[in-house]
Amino acid sequence: MPRLDTLSSLRTKIALGVSRHQARSFALLAITFIVLLMVDLAACWGALEVVNGTRAYAVGEGRYSKAQKIAVLALDRFVDSRGQADYDAFLSAAAVPRGDRDARVALQTIPFDRETAAAGFLQGQNNPDDVDSLIRLFRFFAWWKPFAAAVADWTEGDRLVDSLVQFGAGIKSEDAGDAVKRESERAVIGQIDDQLTQLENTFSTHMSEAARGAKHLVVAGLGITTAALWAIGILFAARLFRRQLVLDRQLSSSEQRFRDYAEVASDWYWEVDEDRKITFLSELYFSLTGASPESILGKDATDFLRGYAADAESWARLAPFAAQRAIRGVRLRYPKPDGSVIYLSVSAKPCFDEDGAFLGYRGVGSDVTSTFESAQTLRDAKERAEIANRAKSEFLANMSHELRTPLNAIIGFSEIIMNRVFGSGQPERYDAYALDINNSGKHLLSIIDEILDLSKIEAGHEALSESEVDLDELISSTRRLFNGRFDEADLSLAIDTPSPPLRLLADATKLKQCLANLLSNALKFTPAGGSIAVRACFDDRGDLAISVSDTGIGIASADIPTVMSPFGQVEAAFQRAHAGTGLGLPLTRALIELHGGTFGIDSKLGEGTTVTLTLPSRRLIAQPAAVTVS
Repeated sequence: MPRLDTLSSLRTKIALGVSRHQARSFALLAITFIVLLMVDLAACWGALEVVNGTRAYAVGEGRYSKAQKIAVLALDRFVDSRGQADYDAFLSAAAVPRGDRDARVALQTIPFDRETAAAGFLQGQNNPDDVDSLIRLFRFFAWWKPFAAAVADWTEGDRLVDSLVQFGAGIKSEDAGDAVKRESERAVIGQIDDQLTQLENTFSTHMSEAARGAKHLVVAGLGITTAALWAIGILFAARLFRRQLVLDRQLSSSEQRFRDYAEVASDWYWEVDEDRKITFLSELYFSLTGASPESILGKDATDFLRGYAADAESWARLAPFAAQRAIRGVRLRYPKPDGSVIYLSVSAKPCFDEDGAFLGYRGVGSDVTSTFESAQTLRDAKERAEIANRAKSEFLANMSHELRTPLNAIIGFSEIIMNRVFGSGQPERYDAYALDINNSGKHLLSIIDEILDLSKIEAGHEALSESEVDLDELISSTRRLFNGRFDEADLSLAIDTPSPPLRLLADATKLKQCLANLLSNALKFTPAGGSIAVRACFDDRGDLAISVSDTGIGIASADIPTVMSPFGQVEAAFQRAHAGTGLGLPLTRALIELHGGTFGIDSKLGEGTTVTLTLPSRRLIAQPAAVTVS
C-alpha cells in the first residue's frame, strides 16, 4: 500500500505537472498569440493610418495644385480686365493653399496648435474625416526623410503662393498699364506658376517615396508577424498572407491610378481601352459640352481627337497617341448643341499591366475657352497696336511735310523782308510776303489746333459749349469761310435745307468745324466741273441728317478704315497730290459723337463721296409742323 500510494501520488504529481506545463504552455502560447495579434492589429492600424495620411496629403496636394492654377488663371484675367470679380476669384482660390500653410505653421509650432491646424486643413478643402490623419502623420513622421523633403517643398510652395498674393495686391493697387506692362506682369505670374508646378511635382514624388517606404515597412512588419503566427496556425497565417497580398495589390493599383490622374490633374477624366475605344468620361465633360454619353462612349478615340483638333499644333501633339506614348495639351474645338463653341485641352498617359501589355489610356481634360479667347484678344490687341504704330509713323512723315512747308515759307519770306532783298523802293512786294507769312502762320496754327482738338477729345477733356444754333445760318457762315474758292475751282455748290428753318441745341463752333472739314475735303478732292451739295433732312427715326456730297475722286471701300483712323491717308506723305494731315474726318467723327450723333461715309472710287452727320432728335429745339423728307 505505501508503494501504491507512493506510485499513485507520483503519477498524480506527474499528471498535474504535465497539466500545469501544458496549461502554462497554452497560456504562454495564447498570450503570445494575443500579443502578436495585437501587434499585428496595431501594425495594420498604423499602416492604414500611414497610408490614409499619405493618401490624404496626396489628395490635398491635388486640391492645392488645382486651386493654385485657378488663382493663376484668375490673376491672369485680372491683369486684362481689372475686374473685382476676377480679383475676388483669385483671392478665393489662393485661400486654399494658404489654409494648408496655416495648418503647417501651426503643426511646426511648439507646442503645436491643434485647433488652428485643423481649421487650416479645412480651409484647404481637405476632407474633415482626413484632418486627424493629416495631423498625426505630420506629428509622428516629420522626422522621416521623404516626408521631411515633402514638407520642405510645401514650405517653399507656401512662400511662392504668398509672393503671388502680394504681387496680385500690387497689381490691384496700380492703374492698368499698357500692353508691355501687362505682358511683364504675366511673365512674373508665369514664372511663379512654373516654380509652383515644379514644387508640386517634387512634392508628389516625395510623397510617393513616403508611400512606398510606408508600404515596405508594413509588408516587413506583417511578414514577421505572419511568420510568428505560422507556428500557431498555418491556415490562419496562409489566409492572412493571401489577404495581405490582395490588399497590397489593391493598394498599389489604387496608388498608381491616383498618381496617373495627379500627374495630369485638371477638371474632368477620361479612359480609353486597349482598342482605343472611349470607355469612360466623367460627368463634368457632359455638363461642359452638352453631349450625351451615347454619342461619345464606344467611339474611336483617335478619330474623336483628330476630328475636333483645333489647329495644326494640336494635330502634331496627337502623333504620340498612335505610338502608345503620352499626349499633353492637345486643344480641341468642340461645337456645342446650342451652336456655341467650347475649347478643351486634353492630356493622357498610356497604361500597361505588369507584363508590359498595353491596357489603354487614362487622361484628364479642362475647359480652356477663356484662355483661348484671352489669347485671341491679345492677338487682336497686338494687331491694333501695330496698326496704330504704322499710323503714327505715317503721321510723323505727314507732319514733317505739313509743318516744314509753312515754316520754310515763314522763315524764307521773313528773311527777305528783314534783309530788304529788293531794296526799300518796293513796299507792295514786302506787303505780299508779309501776307504769305500770315497765311502760312494761320495754316500752321490750324494744323496744330486739329491735333490738339483730337487729343483733347480722345482724352475726354473736351466739353460742349451748347447754345441755340440756326441751321441755315450755320451752313451759310461755313460757306463764307471759303469765299470764292468754289468759283475759282469751277465747282457748283448746292444747299438744300428744310423749311421753315431749323434751330438746334449744339456747340456752334464745333458743328461749324465739322461742316468746314467736310466742305474742305470736298473742295480738295473734286476736280473742276464737279458739284458739291449740302443737304439736311430727317431720317426714319426723326433724327436730323446733314450730308455733304461731292462728285470727286472717291475712296475705295478697302481704304475707308484708313482715312477714318487718326493721321490716316491713302497716299504717302511725299507722294500726295493733296495737302492735309489726315485728321479732318477722325476729328469730325469725334465732334459729332460728342454731340451724341453718328458719322457715316459712303464712297465709290471715281464716283464721289457722301458723308452724313446725324444728330439725335432731342437736339431739335422746335420740330416743324410739316417737313418733307428728302
